[in-house]
Amino acid sequence: MKKVIIIALSVILSACASIKITPPDQVNVDTQRVFNSSYEQTWIRVVDWFAEHHVTIEKIEKSSGLITAKYLITDTNNFLDCGDIRASGTLGDARINKLGSLNVTVRATHDEKTKVNVNFFGEFKLYANDGWDGRLITAEGICVSSGKLEQNILDFIEN
Repeated sequence: MKKVIIIALSVILSACASIKITPPDQVNVDTQRVFNSSYEQTWIRVVDWFAEHHVTIEKIEKSSGLITAKYLITDTNNFLDCGDIRASGTLGDARINKLGSLNVTVRATHDEKTKVNVNFFGEFKLYANDGWDGRLITAEGICVSSGKLEQNILDFIEN
């Protein structure tokens, strides 16, 4: 009888969902570059990056040099590091959605050059169904930039 209770308890406990999140390490990212081009030329290249990468602009103000966007991230591009996210005891694999916030500023300098600053950060939300009763469980957290998107944008402007 004692064996049956132990086995039953271990089955019950192993079926409960568990989520373990280890936050990402903050890394130093090169977020700005000065270009040997006019404000107008640089602005056009920045806007072209958004268009060519199908990123919907949330806010655009040419006079202040600001462009903002929300960017839905797929797991294959590695633009965001959300740390180590592990789910166990779930029905099937957990689904993780990543959403990044992108801010680009363009500023004319005094010597016919233009400085561009790119800031990218994000968050994730995990969805899974508990292996015991099927109820939806969620978890969310903060992601940091890997620096790859900033590099991509700055390289695009330069070329």
